[in-house]
Amino acid sequence: MKLAEFLIQGQQLRQQDRTLAIAYFEQCLQNKAVIENENLGTTARVLLDLAMELIATKQPESLQRAQILIQQAENTLNKLSAQNLETNLEQKAYLLYVQAILALESGELSDILVLNMLQDAQVAYGNNLVGQALTDDAIAQYYVKANDPQSALISFERSLSFRLESTDESAIGKSYTYLGQLYLSSGDINQAASLFQNALDIALANSDNFLRLQSLKGLAKVAIAESQWQTAIAMIRDAILLLKEPVDTIEIAYLYCDLTEALLGDRQIEESLICVSVNVLPRFHDFQYQKGLAIAKHIRGRIYVHRLLEGLDSLDENAIETAEDSLIEASIGFEQFGMMSNYAKVLYDLACLYQLCSSSQFKYQYNGKSLRSLELSLSVLDQIGMTNTQLASQVEAMLNQVMRGSF
Repeated sequence: MKLAEFLIQGQQLRQQDRTLAIAYFEQCLQNKAVIENENLGTTARVLLDLAMELIATKQPESLQRAQILIQQAENTLNKLSAQNLETNLEQKAYLLYVQAILALESGELSDILVLNMLQDAQVAYGNNLVGQALTDDAIAQYYVKANDPQSALISFERSLSFRLESTDESAIGKSYTYLGQLYLSSGDINQAASLFQNALDIALANSDNFLRLQSLKGLAKVAIAESQWQTAIAMIRDAILLLKEPVDTIEIAYLYCDLTEALLGDRQIEESLICVSVNVLPRFHDFQYQKGLAIAKHIRGRIYVHRLLEGLDSLDENAIETAEDSLIEASIGFEQFGMMSNYAKVLYDLACLYQLCSSSQFKYQYNGKSLRSLELSLSVLDQIGMTNTQLASQVEAMLNQVMRGSF
């Protein structure tokens, strides 16, 4: 089989099964006799496509391997002659794009350098609409990270407009999921649900497992936001079945985080604690994936608070410190990684814990901590432009309650 034909098969597998796609690209690179006689641009594309799949795993060793592959692709592209300049520019644009995606995931470059790389890629792509859509998605993700949802919306919508000019329904569905995630984070649940459902319809019509996975994840988060716990649980379990260990381990752990959230909402408190302890934390620990560990510790801390609320644990210093330690560890992680909305939320949850002590013997020990947590949470929400959200309203209401209790 020629390398170009093998490449097409690998790209098709990316829509179905990341484990198989990685195996295909690896096999392609191992066939050195074929590579030496094939187009250098195609070889570079294989290297970069494999790098993208490895980056998507979020696993440290895979990220290191992706860095090596990207360097090999760059060396390969440097051997290309000046002939067919447009094609060469597109290859170099894709190289810049993959480099930027790796930097976004690993945090090795400053955000502004990543944005500059993506803008350079956009220029290099010229009139290539597929490439323009790719870079717009990545630029939007940069803006999401920078807590600039309006700029992110502009880039995601521009990406969708490029894809609507094509016949690639799966790519259009991918744009729907990105927009759905953005609307979900801004609190527009109905718009998010509509976009995720449209994406799921496209995924089913095109037998696209990757798009189906993203759609189910989004719809499950919508169900959680609407307190439709059983619906969320069913969707998350369906999504988990689409993934395979060990390639998808971190993504599986994230889904179990959502499952823990849904079980907690459904008042299955013991089950939720088992889920985070057995299915989430060990997976993140195996790869020392600190962002995931922060999220898992936040959820675990919330479970401990619920156990105290429900009387499943006695309100004593050990139980309070166990919940507090988990939430504080999460807050340190969120602050370190710039996950400021998560940071504001965990500060609010800490205040909820401290308020539990307001009618106990620990009242004076924790009342000041509650006040400081709420004030800091409100300050963070103000910094990231989230003062008009439901969380901000909850923080303000509790802050008023604490202030009244302080005088």
